[in-house]
Amino acid sequence: MFLSDFDLDMPYMMNEQKVADIMKERNCSFNEATKLDYELNWKCKRHTFRLQTRCITAMFERLFGKMKTEDCWKIIVECVDSPIEDGLVNISGVLHVRNHFDYTSFIPLSESEKKKKALELLMNGVYKICEQKGWDSDLFDRVNKLIQELDYTNQWVWKKPLKSPDSSYFAEVLCEHDLQSMEISLLIKEKSGREIIRKKVIEELPDEFAYAKHLGKLKWLSTDEVALVNKKGDRMWAVKVTFE
Repeated sequence: MFLSDFDLDMPYMMNEQKVADIMKERNCSFNEATKLDYELNWKCKRHTFRLQTRCITAMFERLFGKMKTEDCWKIIVECVDSPIEDGLVNISGVLHVRNHFDYTSFIPLSESEKKKKALELLMNGVYKICEQKGWDSDLFDRVNKLIQELDYTNQWVWKKPLKSPDSSYFAEVLCEHDLQSMEISLLIKEKSGREIIRKKVIEELPDEFAYAKHLGKLKWLSTDEVALVNKKGDRMWAVKVTFE
């Protein structure tokens, strides 16, 4: 088995008073009140937290690659504002570890501070796992350091540059994964490497489930026009070489 996936989560923590108030107000059962409490008071902030930290966990995955393990392929660091248990839980190869976290202090942080906090939370969880499983932390440390050196900027070129039919140009798909969005741009460069066209063609939610569907294939429509085609093949975004 190979470890290759990392994520942060903010699992539901029941507030007994809120659940009791819902039971009284709605005249419903404990289970019904708990579900309502999750939907009304937790689901949205949990989703927002994951979206705003995914750029860092996805960057960690991309730079990490994979590591051979005996029993896990993914690490989820559960960020909770409650007493922490040091034990690990392995569910079908997914290692869960808990880390103390105050969501109310996370909300007002700037975007750069949120990125730093996300990496800190992830590494705190990773170190707990390394200690308990006897793993060498060197590989994780290298990725941690590299993300800091890259100023927490998760930007990469999707697949390889594609040469135009007459070999005059190269086209690239540039992905910029940030806290609030994933921006996908088409770049056209001359053979020398000089960039002559850069156009943002897609802005999507910062999560693979939202943007991966757009990354189907890159193809030249002519000697001076290139297009990104989605996975279904029913939509494309094109850019043409133009000179002022």
